Formats: sequence, C-alpha cells, structure tokens
Amino acid sequence: MLSSADTERRYRVVFDRYHQDVYAYFKRRIEPETAKDCTAETFLVAWKRIDKVPEGDEALPWLYRVARNVLRNEYRAKRRSRSLSARIGGNGGDPVSSPEVVVVRREEDEETLAALRRLSAQDQEILLLAVWEELPYEEIAGILDCTPHAASQRLYRASQRLAKQLGRKRPARTTQTNPTGRQKEG
Repeated sequence: MLSSADTERRYRVVFDRYHQDVYAYFKRRIEPETAKDCTAETFLVAWKRIDKVPEGDEALPWLYRVARNVLRNEYRAKRRSRSLSARIGGNGGDPVSSPEVVVVRREEDEETLAALRRLSAQDQEILLLAVWEELPYEEIAGILDCTPHAASQRLYRASQRLAKQLGRKRPARTTQTNPTGRQKEG
C-alpha cells in the first residue's frame, strides 16, 4: 500500500503524462464539454484505483479501458435521458453526435464516415483505436480483452468490412506497426 504522499505523487505523474491523450480520446467521440466531464470521471477512477494503475507505458491502455467504460456509461445515460424525455412528452433534445461527426465534418469524408457508421460497434471501436488512437495490437488487445493476434485479425476484418461498405476490393488504409510498436497509417 502506498503512503498518502506516494499515492498523490503517483497519481500526479499518471495525470500529467496521460491527461491530454485521454481527453483527446473523448473529444474525438463526443462533444467537448462532455469530453471534459468524461475525462474527469476517468481520472477519478484512476485516483480511486491508483494501486491498480500499471506502471510506465502500460498505464495508457489501462486508462483507455476505463475511458471506454465511461463512454459506454455516457451513451447509456444519454439514451435513457432521451427515452425519458420522449415518454414524458419532451422532444428528447438534440441527438448525441456520433464520434465520427464530432471529429470530421468535411464533405469529402462523409462517405467514409457513413460507411463507418454502418459497421458494428465492435468494428467501429477497433478501427478507431487503431487509426485515431494509433495503438499497437498489444494495447488494443488489452483494451478489448483479447490476444494481440485476435486484435490484428479483428482489425483486418473490420477494415475489410469498411472497404466493402465503400465499394472497394481492399481497404484504402492499412495499419502497420512501426519499430516503436506504434501503428502508422499506410
């Protein structure tokens, strides 16, 4: 068990090192104000479970797993709120923007974004982790709770399905791991 000072110091290191990455993860998926709240919630979990946060570079995939769960909870809460509003006669407010719409609003990307939205939630998530977050297979595997080989296969199949949605024989973009272990678009 860490002392109070050690706990605070360890949390500060994790927060300072990964806050921007976690915020960017949310900002690419939801509106900025909610992204701030979700980032705060993710780091609240990290504070409460600081003894469970892995050391070094393993902390970011752990934080992404927490962030993924926070995002799921946020989507569920929004759906429940809209449903409740509809039941009591409200208009339900504005629909939650999909992560793709928040990130890219350029006209030439609409076809790709529409194709991405037609994919399953699992395909969307693995493609977003690989391309937007630029995570290597090992980290994706940790987040999705599978082996790196399974992650690479899921990513390949998801990119094939995206290419099919776009009417292409092969994916327009592939992801490859460079020598540092990070994926690059190719």
